[in-house]
Amino acid sequence: MSLVPDEATVGAAVAAESAALVAALRAAPVADLDRPTCCPPWTVRGEFAHAAIALSRTLAMLDAPAPAGPPVDTARYYSPDERFSPATDRQRVDIAQEYAEQRTPAELIDWFEQMSAQVVARVAGTQGSRLVTTRHGDPMRLTDFQVTRVVELAVHGLDLADALGVAPWLTAQAAGVVEGLLFGLAAPRAAEELGVDRAGLLRRATGRTPLSAAEHARLRELGITWLTLG
Repeated sequence: MSLVPDEATVGAAVAAESAALVAALRAAPVADLDRPTCCPPWTVRGEFAHAAIALSRTLAMLDAPAPAGPPVDTARYYSPDERFSPATDRQRVDIAQEYAEQRTPAELIDWFEQMSAQVVARVAGTQGSRLVTTRHGDPMRLTDFQVTRVVELAVHGLDLADALGVAPWLTAQAAGVVEGLLFGLAAPRAAEELGVDRAGLLRRATGRTPLSAAEHARLRELGITWLTLG
């Protein structure tokens, strides 16, 4: 069962993971931001732009009127339906590519740093129970939606670190939120059984590192399952 953290915990995770991402990209040689990622056709810049745009939607959602309920939860948000169809995914890719190509790397990083600070401040000043409308048209609690933003930052951060050839900067705050969503209380046991760290566990839970048949069998024996992201 997924764990829903309190709004302060989620807000701290957004702030920490955003800051770590900015620091990592500022430290990378500019030429490296055009390296390919594991999500073609995205380069580092393109995938970073996607994660940045995903977080920025929070501001527009808070500017809009609160929708009527009932809200969907995070599990429903990731339902593998038209939200994650090939056509929708293609649109996400194209929007991010275009956004990245229209800005220099420095402009893109500066924009993200300023925008993420605005998101953190706006969310901190808003009740977590406030309903917002997702890009799919669903009402959702603000805190639940911010959990999905932590997932975006954490998962794409792993891809960017791999593309840049550096150690993952996954923060403890973000890892805790994503583990609670995907594994509930079972994350430490799953990581121990697989012999991986928190980044390695997230890679396996999101399919970036395939599980072997023996690993699948062992986790099934222990009753360890996780939420599948759409």
